[in-house]
Amino acid sequence: MGLLKNETWDDYINKECYVTEDNGVTGYRGTVRDYNELFVLVESEEGDKNEEKCEHVYGTWILEDW
Repeated sequence: MGLLKNETWDDYINKECYVTEDNGVTGYRGTVRDYNELFVLVESEEGDKNEEKCEHVYGTWILEDW
């Protein structure tokens, strides 16, 4: 993900994100619940929790800037 300088995943806990492996062609919205150095735990809008690779999780602020 494109974390800005001085940002960490802590800045995204309980905030909306978008998960996509193909630059937004497909994906889903969710909420960041936890993270480690390799994965981010994302809760989908349906309530499912998935471990996603960090590089596939984007803060929705990025999508709004595109």
